[in-house]
Amino acid sequence: MKVFINNIEYEADSDETIIQVADRNGVKIPRFCYHKHLSVVASCRMCLVEVEGAKFAQPACSTPVREDMRINTKSNKTLDAQKSTMEFLLINHPLDCPICDQAGECELQDVSLKHGDDHSKYLEFKRVVVDKDISPLISTEMTRCIHCSRCVRFGEEIAGNKELGLINRGEFTEIRAFIEDGVSSELSGNMIDLCPVGALNNKLYSYRARTWDLKQHSVISPHDCIGSNIFYHVYDNEIVRAVPKENNEINQTWISDRDRFGYQGIYSEDRCRTSQQKLNGQLIEIEKQSILTALNQQISENVSKYSPESVGCFISPQSTSEEMYLFQKLLRKLGINNIDHRTNEQDFTYQESYPVMPSLGTNLNNLHEFDNIILIGANIKTEFPILTVRFNDAVKKNTDIYSYHFINMPEDFAVKKNFVMNNSDLLSVFQDHSLESCRGKKNLLIIGPNITYFYNQSLFLQSIEAFASNINATVGYLTDFCNSTSGWILGNVPHRLPGGEKIKNPGYNTSQMLESDLSTMIFFNLDPDNDFYNSSALINTLQKSSCNVFFTSFITPIIEKYADFIVPISTYAETDGSYINIEGKFQTFNRVIQADKHTFEGWYALNELCKLNGLDNHSILSIRNDLVSLLSNVDFSKNKKIDSKTYPKNDKSMIHKNTLRHIYSTDQIVRRATSLNQTNQAIDRQIFVSKDLVKDNPNLKTLSIEENEKIFKISDFKVKDDLPNKTIVYSSSFDNKFTESKSTFVSLKK
Repeated sequence: MKVFINNIEYEADSDETIIQVADRNGVKIPRFCYHKHLSVVASCRMCLVEVEGAKFAQPACSTPVREDMRINTKSNKTLDAQKSTMEFLLINHPLDCPICDQAGECELQDVSLKHGDDHSKYLEFKRVVVDKDISPLISTEMTRCIHCSRCVRFGEEIAGNKELGLINRGEFTEIRAFIEDGVSSELSGNMIDLCPVGALNNKLYSYRARTWDLKQHSVISPHDCIGSNIFYHVYDNEIVRAVPKENNEINQTWISDRDRFGYQGIYSEDRCRTSQQKLNGQLIEIEKQSILTALNQQISENVSKYSPESVGCFISPQSTSEEMYLFQKLLRKLGINNIDHRTNEQDFTYQESYPVMPSLGTNLNNLHEFDNIILIGANIKTEFPILTVRFNDAVKKNTDIYSYHFINMPEDFAVKKNFVMNNSDLLSVFQDHSLESCRGKKNLLIIGPNITYFYNQSLFLQSIEAFASNINATVGYLTDFCNSTSGWILGNVPHRLPGGEKIKNPGYNTSQMLESDLSTMIFFNLDPDNDFYNSSALINTLQKSSCNVFFTSFITPIIEKYADFIVPISTYAETDGSYINIEGKFQTFNRVIQADKHTFEGWYALNELCKLNGLDNHSILSIRNDLVSLLSNVDFSKNKKIDSKTYPKNDKSMIHKNTLRHIYSTDQIVRRATSLNQTNQAIDRQIFVSKDLVKDNPNLKTLSIEENEKIFKISDFKVKDDLPNKTIVYSSSFDNKFTESKSTFVSLKK
């Protein structure tokens, strides 16, 4: 249909409003309560415009267009209405712009400058609202609030967790948290962006810098496999805040709190800032220019003396694609095939028939097209919080969500059926049954990262494939780290080269390397204290190895004790890089801040070692060109299903010990983000045991658990009534209570 705005003809759809047509065509209309992703309430009245035939100015956000409608955004009627609204909104607003963190990017400032008056007719005292501490991440100055209700609607409609609401009426209206605990949603920081004034503020950023002094840099989230797009704002070579970068294909206009505040971990006190080599039993600082030469010489000597098979190499799936590409290229030049990025896994029987690269099985924009989505071993709310937005949207469009897990974890979207079972019963479901309500429909089955921890992961994957085939479901994955996809497709596995090409003589996987007596151990960008499926096995291997090399951004107790070479490398924000998200999107980013002068960019250190071993010199651009060429030639149809093989028998009498991926312990950066570790989610790190394990003594204070012939005594456990029988669950965190496997079976000792 045709509509006219300021006498210019525009095309419009019948279901559009005036403000949508205006925004699409670059016609500016002021607003406060309206947001394109939120419901329309038309409460602020700032968007009033003249509509031909209407006696009074109409709210552009809620007025639907009609054929030949004539709208005027510049007439006296429009300007007078907007001026009166602006005057009303400023009655109680404090004049504290000079100290407000929102100054310089405040919508109220901008709109009042153009549509406000130079004086006020009101002489009454302004009201004052007493603030409450609602979150360790968000500070409040609710006296500034203009009651646009964006924050309230965001919680209810987008995050699926209504934590703020309007109380009282008229002049006494306030926005408050419903519960005393305040705001704890994993997406709560988005309310800071939505607030058009300085009522909700970023606590970490408060009084740090002025908006006009900041430099903006684009980056990709390193904290999960979704690949959210972020802008970092930098002041004096320091990241002071993060805000969303709009990308409708991935994160829309939102980011999770983990992505918003996780950068704080970069500035942890245990950052590694010097090159070190162990001489005479002591780690000695050495020159940056000398460490790579000395290291290369030592590795070459060990390869010659013991053989390439005696070298074990691990790389974090949080590393950039460029780093992963060079890592395997360097090692394979040296004849080393013992390469793996799957350090949290312990069962690898599945690997020969695993897909070339794990993927979600669909694009994020298409999740709502499935009739049913079945989650296995995944909690979206805590592990992939940005996906809560997508799942909420899917549920509203009639997608049914089913969940299978070993623990009952709430979601912020409606789950039609929540199946909570121990590992043995969970496996039996996939081996023996199907979900009848899903037959004949379009189904997506998503395997979460908790499954990869299982000691019988391969059996689960095979059974899930059969289950999916039975109900005609697409199988997708959500991975443990942000760049696990690159770990697979770029050949950081012992049995494949980049692109999925098989190796004739495969090397050892993580489990085999930790069970072997190796001469040399190389770790790239890993936190050995937390990033391995079995800490005891790792320590035992480090003790036997004659040379342990760590390329690291942080010094941990294990590194400090067992390292022979320490090469300080940059974090993701201090280097150029790229990640491949779970949809298969290749996303690049450039350096945000300069690293310490003694620190190497990870890809640069690897490139220098490549040069020392006769390989070509690379630039970041040439590596990316190689990656683009490689990805464009990969046959993604290879190895689509896990083959049927013989696996260990499923013993239903076992007591299962499982690790629950904690939202703020997923990677080495976010573990060190102190603000996130003050939230309710971080504080709630407990060991849970099923009630059948203490039925003979309900008041038992200490449990003795035998694992791998070792006895562990725990006293700070909590009996969880809805936990399946024969189950013990603990959160992944720095203060792990067990030092053995992340997933295994145990027994109780009296």
